[in-house]
Amino acid sequence: MDSQYNVESTEKTTTTTSSSGDVGLDKIYMKSIDSILKIAEMVLSLIVFICVTSHPGYSYIGGGWVQFVSISCLITVLILWIFFMLRIIYKLPGPWMLIILIYFVVYVIFYFITAIVCFAQSGKIEQSAGLVAAGVFCVLILVVLGADTFFQFRKWQDSGSSFSTRSTTTSSGGATATTTTHTTYETRTQY
Repeated sequence: MDSQYNVESTEKTTTTTSSSGDVGLDKIYMKSIDSILKIAEMVLSLIVFICVTSHPGYSYIGGGWVQFVSISCLITVLILWIFFMLRIIYKLPGPWMLIILIYFVVYVIFYFITAIVCFAQSGKIEQSAGLVAAGVFCVLILVVLGADTFFQFRKWQDSGSSFSTRSTTTSSGGATATTTTHTTYETRTQY
């Protein structure tokens, strides 16, 4: 019984290069579209809050909901903006791109409901200029949040499931490059 064994060996090497910056001020992020969108979201949320609060009977016309949505959006976007600007988000464990994407989807839905509340209540009461203005600014923030949600979705797609390393390099002296190599061996035996 003459049996001959042929052994084939295949080697696959995957090299991933990424950069991870230290915690500090990110001047490049401050000028990016992402930062500008977040600043616009904060300003528009504050304007919506002021427009609804200017009405004397805001608590009877759904103003509590509008205030909750606008202030909670303002605070959380401010925290996210600070975390990105100081590069803190890259040091936190967890699937942050997915969490941020879900956050933006939820607030798009919340602001859509808020715009409906503002426009519906403005038709029922007198002196509703503040509610109409709040509704208009809700529509504007919906556009900005929609754009930011789209960009966050693209970032989430590009990053895969991890967000522990930064995908861009910065010219400030604090960034370090990390190279990870994964080697997989596959062996087949043929008879």
